[in-house]
Amino acid sequence: MVDVPEMYADAVRAEREALWRLVDEARGLAKVDDLAGMRALAKEIRRRLAAGNDLDRTGGHLGSHVGDISAALDEAYDEAFPVRSPDDPAEVLDAPWPTVRRTALLAAAVDHVGWPKPPLEPLAERAIAANDVRLLRLLVLTPLGRAGRDTVVRILDALQVADALDVKVIERAFADDAYLGRAIGGHSLTGSAVTSAPAACAAVVRDYFDELAWRLTSPSEANWEDLPEVLVPRGLRFLLRALDRPHDRRMADRFGLAELTDDERSALVEHLRDRAAEERRRAFELRLPAGDAAVLLPVLGLSGAAPLLRLVRATATPEVARQDRAAILAAVRQAGDDGTRRLLELCPSELIAAALGWNRAAVEKRVKHNALSGIAAFGLLPLAGGETVLDRYLALREVAKRGSKFGPNRRHSHSAAVAVALDHLAQVAGFPDAGRLEWDCEARIAAEAPGDWHVGDYTVGVRLRDADPIVTVSKAGRTLKSVPAAVRTDPRYTHTREHQERLRDQARRMRTGMIERLVATGGTLTPDELLRLRRLPSGQAMLPALIWQDRTGTVGLLDQIDLDGPVTAAHPFLLYKRGLLAHWQAEIVRRRIRQPVKQAFRELYLVTPAERDAVDVSRRFAGHTVDGRVAGQLLSGRGWSTHDQYDEHQATRPVTAGLTAALACELPGYFGGGDVVVGELRFLAAGSAVPLAEVPPVAFSEVMRDLDLVVSVAGTEPHGYASPLHAASRAQLLAALIDDLGLARVTVDGTSALIHGSRATYRVHLTSGSIHVEPGGYLCVVPASFGDTAHRSLFLPFADEDRMTSVILSKVLLLNEDEKITDPAILAQLDPPA
Repeated sequence: MVDVPEMYADAVRAEREALWRLVDEARGLAKVDDLAGMRALAKEIRRRLAAGNDLDRTGGHLGSHVGDISAALDEAYDEAFPVRSPDDPAEVLDAPWPTVRRTALLAAAVDHVGWPKPPLEPLAERAIAANDVRLLRLLVLTPLGRAGRDTVVRILDALQVADALDVKVIERAFADDAYLGRAIGGHSLTGSAVTSAPAACAAVVRDYFDELAWRLTSPSEANWEDLPEVLVPRGLRFLLRALDRPHDRRMADRFGLAELTDDERSALVEHLRDRAAEERRRAFELRLPAGDAAVLLPVLGLSGAAPLLRLVRATATPEVARQDRAAILAAVRQAGDDGTRRLLELCPSELIAAALGWNRAAVEKRVKHNALSGIAAFGLLPLAGGETVLDRYLALREVAKRGSKFGPNRRHSHSAAVAVALDHLAQVAGFPDAGRLEWDCEARIAAEAPGDWHVGDYTVGVRLRDADPIVTVSKAGRTLKSVPAAVRTDPRYTHTREHQERLRDQARRMRTGMIERLVATGGTLTPDELLRLRRLPSGQAMLPALIWQDRTGTVGLLDQIDLDGPVTAAHPFLLYKRGLLAHWQAEIVRRRIRQPVKQAFRELYLVTPAERDAVDVSRRFAGHTVDGRVAGQLLSGRGWSTHDQYDEHQATRPVTAGLTAALACELPGYFGGGDVVVGELRFLAAGSAVPLAEVPPVAFSEVMRDLDLVVSVAGTEPHGYASPLHAASRAQLLAALIDDLGLARVTVDGTSALIHGSRATYRVHLTSGSIHVEPGGYLCVVPASFGDTAHRSLFLPFADEDRMTSVILSKVLLLNEDEKITDPAILAQLDPPA
């Protein structure tokens, strides 16, 4: 045993000696033909092998040092239990020891080759169909092969129907799988409702379990090791036993949840009336997870607290959820102040206590640590003295900003907690919903402007430049380029800067939140909603820059359409479908409108012929390798949830009501664990894939846009990934600029720009920005700074950050004026010496 660490060598040696003694015993029983003794001994040997392989005792090294022992046992058991009919599965299975020969015969019977142990499912199907009771019993009792949990339950069901299910079979089934109760059904240890009907064998199995649980725990030292997991006993006697043994934690966990009938609950109440207060309290705590603790409230002197208890239990979930403040306050009134405090001592609830303002300091501390339930509770706190609704709203907005530092899924849950907190604050402030609260607070931010003020000869104020608030300082009617020291040191300047930042944050929320969502979904605003948005400085600046469709179908800017009915933000698919996309791209450039988000020049993704042929799966981005951490952050920022490698799909995003985008990936555990290979994309409705041609085009385009961005930005391939849709968008923008600026030398040729300069003809690739000189087509190497500064004539009609587009199109405009190029390195390539 040279390969066994010294610390385990003695234990492994001792186990081997004990096993060899059992081998000798087996040989002795075989000589006297004691088959019953050999069956019992085989059970002991299997138990000894399992115990001997314990990590604490032998470090798990015993299993690799029993080959000789197994061979000796095989010889003894093959001699005592010969296989007389190799073609009979029951004959093969009917043995107490899994010898190599019997395992090989079983593998042949089920057509299985190699590791692991042969599956029993094929034989189970045959036995169930034929109602072969002998084979069904042997499939559970045999030590050969392996059967899945669901298969074992189906066998037990078949035996129950045949009236052949007995304790011996049930006992062996649980010995092999202590968690078999999960598949059998009934109550779980959490007291939660089952998701499917109990198995046909459940009643018989639970009778066995109840008898076993009572017997194993009758001694003062209960034998928990032999009691199957998951199942919960039935009857008041189990709960009373748990009450009699207050220091046995496992008994509290298992028997405290005992299933009770209505009569047994009534009997429990009568039993507790004359008991000590501590026992009554303990009984209440034991029944909380069982869900019927409310029947014990009268014996605790809390008769009116049942509605409050229901609300307390509703808040005791890991998911942060909206609470009804009015219902909480009504339940508190019914329970009374003293009753409420006593109940919260028995089963604390951060949210209930927050609604009453009883735990303000604790909640505020948890918010600082970004605790999700603490954030939700923060919204429920009553306003403190001097605190306004706007103060709390702004505080929650600051909390929301902290979510950006988290990983993908945590970022989602953080955002969801803030949304719940805003809903709670709306209830505290008396608004009908969180949306109305936000409208009101955003309007207050704009209204609470400090106004212009004066210090010496200077006038200071905040002005909007597009949607960007700018602090302006003027003197004698002339705006200064910098802020003088006299202004900076004035206390009012700090308030002005704070107001500027609030307006800046408001504009950011408006652009990246509401307006991006409107355009990405083709969302609609009612006249009232539009009016409220336009009252905000950022809304007044941004909304007129968007293209809309009114209720009559007219497409235009806000001043061109009917505003008396609902208006819809025009997704580029709508413009494309109506043949208006190129027109509006040219119009936006001609009018020099800088849209707050990409709309007219937003990348548009349509279902390809290959995707139509594939019916319900897209492989457009399959095979691309991306940095998992970066990809996870990008997906999270666009509403995706990421999952681990064992889930069916590794990233999902709800796109419309009832429709979810589901992306499969190859990843090392989770998205942050290393590189990720993008796989197939499907759209699911009720768990089933939807044909891509039936997916709403706007939803399809936006999902594809997300994935294109991920592959473009997070890609790890050596030569990078050139998005054809990004190039197409640049080509559309360039075409509009050519027309607007009258660039006679420039034409668009597919995904390239062709420039007929005065020194040469150039081809600029709109994906990479590389420049080739024609007719030879050789690469023109330009300094890294070439095009780095936006050309004076370049206009980007969107506020989104897109440096690559700026650089590429600036190169085109510079080459259009190549007679003005003075860089020697470029000129040497264009005018080589003779």
